[in-house]
This record gives sequence, C-alpha cells and structure tokens, in this order.
Amino acid sequence: MSLLDFLDRIFGGKDEVNLKTCSINTKENIYYKTLVLEASIDLIARALARAEFKTFENGKQVKKLNYYLFNVEANKNTSAFVFWKETIKKLLRNGGALVLLQDSQMYLADSFTREEYAFLENKYSDITIGDYSLTDTWYESQVLYFKYDNEKIRAAIDGIYKDFMKLITASIKGYQNSKARKGKLKIPTSLPKGLDGEKELQKYIQETMRDFMDPGKDAVYPESSGFEYTELYEAKVSRSNDSGRETKNLVYDIFDFIAIAFGIPPSVLKGDMVNTKDAVNNFLAFCINPIAKLIENEINRKMYGYKHFSKRNYMKVDTTTIKVTDLKDIASSIDILNRNAALTIDDILEILGKEPVGGEIGSMRFITKNYELLDKVLKEGSVNNYSGGGG
Repeated sequence: MSLLDFLDRIFGGKDEVNLKTCSINTKENIYYKTLVLEASIDLIARALARAEFKTFENGKQVKKLNYYLFNVEANKNTSAFVFWKETIKKLLRNGGALVLLQDSQMYLADSFTREEYAFLENKYSDITIGDYSLTDTWYESQVLYFKYDNEKIRAAIDGIYKDFMKLITASIKGYQNSKARKGKLKIPTSLPKGLDGEKELQKYIQETMRDFMDPGKDAVYPESSGFEYTELYEAKVSRSNDSGRETKNLVYDIFDFIAIAFGIPPSVLKGDMVNTKDAVNNFLAFCINPIAKLIENEINRKMYGYKHFSKRNYMKVDTTTIKVTDLKDIASSIDILNRNAALTIDDILEILGKEPVGGEIGSMRFITKNYELLDKVLKEGSVNNYSGGGG
C-alpha cells in the first residue's frame, strides 16, 4: 500500500536529469465481485443441500430406493449432499445444470451441448463428466435439466460492479495516499561515479530506498555523496480513517446489490445477527424455495410422470430442514397442531429430528374434547340457548 514519489527536476540546463517516479506497490488487486458472487452461490448451495427429498407412494411417505438416491448416495463416487451442492453451484453459475440418470444413479455433467426443439425432445451431446467424454446423444426424457435464467441478473451485476469499482478504486487510492510515506531526495550536481545515466541513477535510488521505505522493517537511510532525503509529513491526509471506512462501505454496497439479485437478505450474506429470524424466513421464502420448486418439478415430471403423480406417487423437497429451530420456539406450535389432530406422533418426532416409531402408535392423532363438529353438537342438543330476562 506504500507509494513513494521521488520528485524534482534536478540541476539546470545541460546538467538536468529527468527521473521517473519511483514507486513500490505492496498490495495486489482484490476481486470483490468474485468474492461476493461465490459467497452468495456457496450460501445457496449449502442451504439447499440440507433440504430433505421426501418420497411418497399413495400419499404416504416412504423411504425406498429414490429416497436413498436423493438423500444419501447420488452415485458410487458421490454422496447426495456433495452432489446437490455441486449441482446448485453449476446451476447458479452457468444458468443450467444437466444430470444424467443411469442404473439408478445420478451423474452431474461438467459440460454439454444442448439442442432445443419446439415439438420434439431436446438433445444433449458432447457430454463430459470429469475427464470422461460420452459419445452418445441423450434426450430430454433421459435426463434432469435444471434451468435458472440468470443472464439479466448477471448483466445487472456486471454493470453495477463496473460503476462501483471506479468508486472503490478512487477510495483505495485516497486511502493509500493518506498512509503512504512521501519524501524528496536532493541529488548533488556532481553524481557519484557510475551514476551518469538516468537508468543507473533510478536503479540506485530504488535499491537504496527499498528497505528504508518498507513499513515492516526498522531501517536507517545512509545519506552519502551529497544525497539528502527529507520526509514530507504534510503529504499525509488528515481524514485517512474516513477513507478506509468509505472503501468498506462501498464493498458492503456490492454485497447488498448482489445479495438482492439472488433474493438473499443482505444481512444473511454478511452474517449480521440483527433480525436474524425474519431474515432467514425471507431467505427461505424468496431465494431457496423457488429453486427447490424448480428441482422438485423437474424430478416429478421426469422420474414419476403424470401417471404416477396422479396416484400420489411423487417427490417433495422439504426446505424446513434447512432452518435450525430451538425447541422452545416451536413447542407451543407443536402442541396446538397436535391437539387439533393435524400432526401424528411420527410427524412430531420428525420435526424434532428424531426417528419415527412407525406402526399404529406412530400414526396416532389426538384431538382435545373442547372441539367437536357443529352438526353433531346440534343433533345432540348440547348447545345452551341463552334467553334474556331474570332468573
């Protein structure tokens, strides 16, 4: 971050020597957009990978081969968690992800060519999985293709970042100027032997001053042969701390814009702890659930189809497992749903993250005696009619 300017045109007339600015650049450029984009994508991918893929037969949840495939082992080499995490990342980065179904296993394609048709099945060719290239053509009914239209979002992000990068660059330069050491070096009219040329003099100055200007070293500058160095303290900018905060705020603005583009509450992406509950609920509602629905629909139409779906055989992506809830926060709600017969014993156990007991006990429902069907009450004449007047 240090920036040293050696100024002065020294001497006059024929003895004048023109020196270039001597500078030491100690910091590489930071790719803020890449940081925020990857943080956003990774957050969404990790969240969705925690979702549970529930499978149903005749409207009842079952845990058979498809459940194992979606939730435990996608293929012989990849767990379901890693598989869905990588699939979501590819979907968000590229706008589409291709999954091949073969021998009751799922494989994520690294690259492919897609040919779209209006009234025929789309074709997929030039497919690669890792270092392996497939020579055959796959059709729409043989694959899961998840499409996430993010071209407009990407264009907007690129435009916003381009404008903000100008502001950030200017802010960083201001901060650098406020922290840099600046000085002037007085050079004698008769140069030491061997320093007759501009290049030799430039090299001598840089080598002599490098350690002296390094903020990480304790050093003394040896003034010799008529060279005199003077520190320019007035070059320091008095509002240096403001410049640093300004840069930080501009970077946070990039976090905000990119988070909003993905439907992520900015506070969730930045890890703020204020209003966490509402922020997480919005994250699930406006970012995670739409992507989960996209995945759910593709699986149901390809792996189940209308025939099975109409018989209540289907798959459902349950995103409620993503949110970490405290038992104290849900105890009252569970009690109300339990006494209204909305939940079975097994339903409650699953909400609590415990193993269901199954059988008749697991499927039991309870209802408080305070509730009764209105028509039954009327038939039994148990409604107390109130008539005005004295006793």
